[in-house]
Amino acid sequence: MGIRVQLSVAALIAGNFIMNVVEKWIDPDGDTYPDIWVGFDIFFNVSFAVELLWNMYSFWLRRFWKSAWNVFDVIVVTIGLMNLVLSDLPGPLSLLRMMRAFRVFRLFKRVESLHKIMKSLSKAIPGVANAFLILLLVMSIYAIL
Repeated sequence: MGIRVQLSVAALIAGNFIMNVVEKWIDPDGDTYPDIWVGFDIFFNVSFAVELLWNMYSFWLRRFWKSAWNVFDVIVVTIGLMNLVLSDLPGPLSLLRMMRAFRVFRLFKRVESLHKIMKSLSKAIPGVANAFLILLLVMSIYAIL
């Protein structure tokens, strides 16, 4: 996809995140301005679904499914569409609404500098985990003494 499309989708994701923050700040229970929030939800979910379908068409199905970021996009967009269709999700499925907050992670795929940071962090995890293990061992030995 072109840089303009990438930036447009990144702006859409950032706008959705800001809208979610404002919604929880102004109307934590969602009962003061429900029509406004539902309208924003419909707009963003439909926009993300169209972008996802466009992405699937652009990369064809086989190439599309090879990317873990695309699979993540499918999961997040599907959950968003489920929330639209089934407004009152039963029991534990209502926790899926929290997945809307994870849409902002889609920015890591769109913005190259964020993508580089995520790659670096994922490469650093084993070393950091080893450092924590050594720290745990030293603290445990000290606690035993």
